Amino acid sequence: MNITDLWPALGVYYAPLMPSAQSQVWARHLLWSVVMAAVGLGLASRLPRLPRMARYLPWVLALWAWIPGPWGASYWLGLMFQIPSLTAAFLALSLLLDRPAHWTPPFSAPARGESLWGITWALLAVIAGVLLLLDTFAAFGFSIYQWGFSPLAFVLALMVALLPWVVAGKQGLRQPSVRGLLAALAVFFLTRWPTGNMWDAVLDPWLWLFALVYLLRRPWRRC
Repeated sequence: MNITDLWPALGVYYAPLMPSAQSQVWARHLLWSVVMAAVGLGLASRLPRLPRMARYLPWVLALWAWIPGPWGASYWLGLMFQIPSLTAAFLALSLLLDRPAHWTPPFSAPARGESLWGITWALLAVIAGVLLLLDTFAAFGFSIYQWGFSPLAFVLALMVALLPWVVAGKQGLRQPSVRGLLAALAVFFLTRWPTGNMWDAVLDPWLWLFALVYLLRRPWRRC
């Protein structure tokens, strides 16, 4: 028996509720505006010698993402990268709400330095990104991306996201990356944003690249 014969039993060919085309347009503007605002805040906090006008950089970038058509940032970013993942959007929103004096990676806890869960999530994100990259070249005998439409994929992702709470209780939920993943899965469960595929909700190329750089820069520090 070929492993692909098991996919129907695992729900791979399950037809999920898909977001409407108009809702995806609004989602693209909204998610890119949040992510770009966080990028602007990160740049402003890392470059203190910028003029005082730099404090408005997050707002400028966020508004730029809402401009329709080729004059807007979402238009070009959408052509290249589609829609940011919900996880990336919630991590960016967490940074905007906390507004720390010095920007720190969302995979680490600012008060305690790096955390075991932050490194764990970064490692999982890198592994998942590599598998999806290989999947685009048909490296496997089945489609990993297509499996993201299955309800089973959501259940397994939720079990992994709840692991810090099971092991460490409330302390495990203080990690920004843990909260971001749980919030992304909750929104995806209710709305199927942004594409109806679980992978698109929890991971995107920019988040994968960020996790990869994070791990490469801090491979030997004690958690």
